[in-house]
Amino acid sequence: MTIFAGLLLTAFGAGGAWLLGAHVPSAKFLRAGYVMMAAGGLGFIAWSLTHALVAGILAVVLLAAGGLTGIAGALRKELRALR
Repeated sequence: MTIFAGLLLTAFGAGGAWLLGAHVPSAKFLRAGYVMMAAGGLGFIAWSLTHALVAGILAVVLLAAGGLTGIAGALRKELRALR
């Protein structure tokens, strides 16, 4: 089940980063947050395949850092160019 969660996080993160890069290139923090989310998803896939504790901890740290970076981008109002 963790593999599917990792695949979902990776696909959603990569898709979000691509969409922001294509439509709002000035949203650097939000795009970095989505890239970190995708990397965290890859970390979860690696953790579920290897059961290495380091991979799981790295995945959680990447996912949390991506969330905090996305929050910072939202607080900087990076998407106000869409109005």
